This record gives sequence, structure tokens and C-alpha cells, in this order.
Amino acid sequence: MEEKILEECALYFRKDKAYTCMFAELKKKYIKYGRLSGKIFLANLSEAECVALGKVFGRSLLPGDFVFSVSELQVALNETRFCGVEMEALVERYFEEKLVSNSRRREEKKACNNRFWEAVLDEVGSRFGEDAGGTQWLKGVREQRKYGYHLIIREREKSSDSIKEMLMEVCGALAYLSREDRNGAGFVRLAVLGAEVTKNPHCFDRQNAPGRLLISALSYIYREEEPTAQEDILALYYKAGIAPDDISSYTTCYGIHFYEGDREHEAYRHFIGKGEKYVLTLSNLSRLTRADSGRKKVFIIENQMVFSQVCDEMDGEEYAIVCTSGQPRTASLFLIDLLLKSECKLYYCGDIDPEGIEIADRVLTRGKGKILPWRMTAQDYYRSLSDEALTEKRLNRLDKIANAQLRELAELLKAEKKAGYQEHLIDLMVGDIRTE
Repeated sequence: MEEKILEECALYFRKDKAYTCMFAELKKKYIKYGRLSGKIFLANLSEAECVALGKVFGRSLLPGDFVFSVSELQVALNETRFCGVEMEALVERYFEEKLVSNSRRREEKKACNNRFWEAVLDEVGSRFGEDAGGTQWLKGVREQRKYGYHLIIREREKSSDSIKEMLMEVCGALAYLSREDRNGAGFVRLAVLGAEVTKNPHCFDRQNAPGRLLISALSYIYREEEPTAQEDILALYYKAGIAPDDISSYTTCYGIHFYEGDREHEAYRHFIGKGEKYVLTLSNLSRLTRADSGRKKVFIIENQMVFSQVCDEMDGEEYAIVCTSGQPRTASLFLIDLLLKSECKLYYCGDIDPEGIEIADRVLTRGKGKILPWRMTAQDYYRSLSDEALTEKRLNRLDKIANAQLRELAELLKAEKKAGYQEHLIDLMVGDIRTE
């Protein structure tokens, strides 16, 4: 009998659209507070709404705003043939759905989230071991809400089973990269890694969710911020022993000796003998085991034109020079690492403008004291000074410079507000290289 009265009551209100606004406000009240109590505010009532509400409350209402309490509505309802119908049950029957408060929704979402992570961690721990890189990554993701957390949540909302499979694929890739039988095996291409782990060579392409999650996982493993720039992603791959399927990253050299195992690479030896410059891609570098300079000194130049001019001035003599072509690509950074391993002393020269100093600081930081700034003193700044005015926006880039010498140079730029360029220092740079 109670169900019948409840259904009749809901039907009565549902038939008249004049009650739509009132029930919408009642629903919002419950969702926000988890109960039906307090005041309900109805704005700009129409004449039809006033007539309808007047029937319920037993009094005449005028168009405009109307405020009533939920308890008043309950009392008014109890004075009709629908006596005994509870407001919460009525609102649910009116909308034909279970009312769920925001707080209850959050609790259910949290519980669902916990169940998901417990299931994932249990499975990955069972498959790969509690100490595996993938297990540690996912524990870190759950605790820190970083390293792919938001992507995992978005993919889970699409399909809980699908995201679990993706996570197992990424953990499988981490396990493959850390296998003991791969020690000394060199780099594995991204497509080969995908095929080996998932049978799909395109699984870990960066446009796919597993590919983006692999980058997040490697960032966690190597304790780095997740990269967004192409070159930073390539650098992360190389740390992990992954060779991406492209040749877009390159560096230009003059006089650098390269080795495959104990044997010097003949092609580059030939370039050195001819006194010519040569370009190496990241793919070329991945096959080389050592880079060296006979004099154990290497000069690194940011600007391509300056590099070319300096090399032309060498007249075929065997000096070691590298060009980064602006912001160092992964190939340049990889080469720098090889030269440092050979205990070469490196000197870096860049434009004396905010961007050039910023790049120089990055390169010097990578060298950890084994790369020195070259032709980047106050005296060199005034020799290379141009008429180009520097904006405050560009000068603000200098606030985070770490190297002490470059910080002094940065302060000079802030005072003068003008840029200095390498082109004005070519003769001095050539002299430095010849006299070392």
C-alpha cells in the first residue's frame, strides 16, 4: 500500500511541469548535503508555478521569489491524501533514480580507486616480483599521484580491464630492459621492444597510451621530471637503453675519433684525414663505444656558422671541435658523455644572450665541473656586444642560472640589457684552439 501511495504521489507531481523547479532544487539540496533539510529557495516563480505550489502549501502565492523549509513541505504533504510519504523517497521516485550525495559519491570513488590499485599491485607483484621496477613505479604512482597517475585514471574510466593490460605491458617493458641477459646487448629499438613484449611493434609509440606511460615509468625509475620536449624524451630513452626509430637527432664534429670496441671507425678517421666536418645521428652514435681526442681537449661551439668558420680556419689540422646547433640535441649530449668518459677536457662557447647562457648552463651542469665556459667572460661580452636590446621577458630567463661564472655574466646582461654574439669572437676562438 505504501509503494502505491508513493508512486501516485510522484506521478501527481511529475504530471505538472510547474513542480519541476521545486524538485530540481530538492535534488540539489540532497546531493550537496546528503539529506533533505533546511531552506529551499525558488526564484522568479511564474503564475503557473504559484498556483501549483499554492495547492501544496494551502495558501496563495504571488509571482516572484519563494522560500520554504523542507519540513514545511513535509507537513503540507502530510495534510493531503499522500500523508506518510517521506520527502527523500518521493524525490527518488520522482526522478526514478537513487539519490547519491557528493560525499557518498566521493567515498564510493575512493573505495573503487583503492580496489583498482590493490588489484593492479597484486597482479604486477605476482607477475614481476615485489622489487621489480614496474611494481615500484606503480607504488610510486599511487602514493605520489605523479608519473602517469592522471592518464591511468582517465584510461581506467574508459575500461578498467584495458588499463590493467596496458600497465602490465609497461611493466613487461621495464622487466625486459632490466634483464640480466641483456647486459652488454646494446640498445633495443622502440618498435622491437613493443614487438618483444606485446607482439605489437607500435604499442609504445608516443601517441599511444602505453607509450606515454612508458615515458612516465622511465621518469620514475631515473628520478626525473616527466619530459615533454622531443630531445628530453630521446635522452630518457637512451638512459634506459632504448633506441627510438628516428634519425632526427644529430651533432656535427671535426677531429673527433670514434671507436667500435677497440677499433677506430675508419669512416670518421677518413674525415679527420681529409680535414672535413662530419655529421653523426643518434643512430650512428648508438653503435659507437668510445669518442676521443688525441689532445684530450674538445671545443664545443653553439653556433653553426661560427663552427663552420672556425673549422675552415684550422686548415685541416687535427683539433677536436663539436657543434651543438643551438639547444643541444640528444646526439650532442650523448657525444659529450662519451668524451667525458674518455677523460677529455671540454670547453663550451655560446652566444652571450639569455638563451645562450641558459644553454651553456645546462651543458656545464651536465659536465659536473669537467666542462668549462669558454669565451664567456665579461671582457668577451663587451667584445661581442651588439645593438640588440633585450626585453625583460628574455632577461628573466637568467634568474635560474646555476654556474657561478655564468651568473656573473647574467648580472652584466641585466645591467646592459644588450646581447653579445659569437661571430665577433671568431678570431679569438681560433687562436684559443691553436694555442689550446
